[in-house]
Amino acid sequence: MKAFANFVGATLVVILGGISIAAEPLQDIYTTDDFATEASLARQAGVPLMVVFSTDDCPYCVRLKNQVLRPLVQNGKLSKKVLLREFNIDIGGKVTDFDGERVRSRVFVSRYDIYATPTVVLVDYDGEPLATPIVGYNEPDAYTEQLNETIDSATMTLAALRSPQFTAVVPDQSTPAAK
Repeated sequence: MKAFANFVGATLVVILGGISIAAEPLQDIYTTDDFATEASLARQAGVPLMVVFSTDDCPYCVRLKNQVLRPLVQNGKLSKKVLLREFNIDIGGKVTDFDGERVRSRVFVSRYDIYATPTVVLVDYDGEPLATPIVGYNEPDAYTEQLNETIDSATMTLAALRSPQFTAVVPDQSTPAAK
């Protein structure tokens, strides 16, 4: 009987420990080279995809991640607003594009006119920009404010694009034009 009680106790510790771990917000920023998968995840969540373009030797990228992005991720303040992913432009090779095709990373990067790092771009599920990119980094408070405004703008643009009220109106081709 004592062995059974110990087993039940140990099982509860494992289960409850797993629940507390699962309930914690993400603790880090994930990198990717598969944008088709990330776009699918963003679509499922109904949020824009936020891509942080960085390089290996960029001290401002490190500061942005440590002073702004990680605290926002750890506090859960981005979890229902965007799907955040980092893309290191130094990796080279090929990446999986939004349509599932493999493309050279420099072609992918040039699409967004990345000329400095860090650059944050918010895109829809096809990789189309939803707001003006944020280029560079200076100080955390102003950047956080600018980031929140950009996320809000991208979210509203994405909502408008998904709304049936804003779909393109195609003229009726079945009636002949008046002469």
